Amino acid sequence: AADGIIQAGKGGRQLFEQLKNNPDIGYPLYGRLINTVFRGARLGKFYLRSAATNVGKSRAMAADACYIGCNEIYDLEKKQWVSTGPAQPTMYVMTEQEFDEVQTMMWAFLSGVNEEHILTYKYVGDEEERVLHAIDLIEKSPLYLKELHDFSLKDIENVVKTSIRNYNVSYFFLDYIHSSMKILSEVASRASVKGLREDNVLFMISVRLKDLAVENNIFIMSSTQLNGDYTSVTIFDQNLLRGAKSIADKIDAGSILLNLTEADKEVINKLCSEKGMEIPNLKMSIYKNRRGRYNHILLWCKADLGTCRINPIF
Repeated sequence: AADGIIQAGKGGRQLFEQLKNNPDIGYPLYGRLINTVFRGARLGKFYLRSAATNVGKSRAMAADACYIGCNEIYDLEKKQWVSTGPAQPTMYVMTEQEFDEVQTMMWAFLSGVNEEHILTYKYVGDEEERVLHAIDLIEKSPLYLKELHDFSLKDIENVVKTSIRNYNVSYFFLDYIHSSMKILSEVASRASVKGLREDNVLFMISVRLKDLAVENNIFIMSSTQLNGDYTSVTIFDQNLLRGAKSIADKIDAGSILLNLTEADKEVINKLCSEKGMEIPNLKMSIYKNRRGRYNHILLWCKADLGTCRINPIF
């Protein structure tokens, strides 16, 4: 209708058939329980996974990019390479790291070999051949990297559009959302506003990323740092995002990676020893999950940052 008002039943049958033929489930992300919670990396969606410094957000992101962009991973329990499904064209944009730093992280993740062994060339057993296999695997995969250290909104947009046009990319990982001098000057000139606060700028980046995901029907994941409050609170949600909690307004799924506190360890160690379970060393707070049945929960994870593998246990 000209007034933009839609009768509630319009296209209902088509939507029913669409969900019947293509349920709202995305390509799997890495880690146990993660896909149960988020239903995979869904196209048209924007996910945010934040963490304090050195808790492993870049490593977790490199892991997911590899898991989607390559078709095999070394299973440490089975002691063999296993299929992860067909490789999907994937782009990982580095805002902080250098190219070779991300490469060795990816080798470590796929081969299950501690990155320290790779960097010091001190391999044990079959580790060297596993790393060489990972290198060959990445070389054959539709997995792309781009360095973007001081970026504007226009730069992000250009990388997304170029990735789609030239490399057919559907999965897009932007290492880290932060305001840069370039964005501040770009936004100020575009909006003719002086002295925009950081929270306004971060919100604008978040809005643009969500729009790009919807317009191009691609999956986008990014991350942010946390503010200093995370050490003293008991609810881990968007209020902890550094710079602006409004970043989370536009996301479809939001989670935060945190180290365990002493209080966590007491309770969890007791529970794990009673149940005979592995002891977690990281927790993931799920604070937003649009159209998902699991929300406001904690996933207790076993993280091995040396191999970039973060696995929820319960």
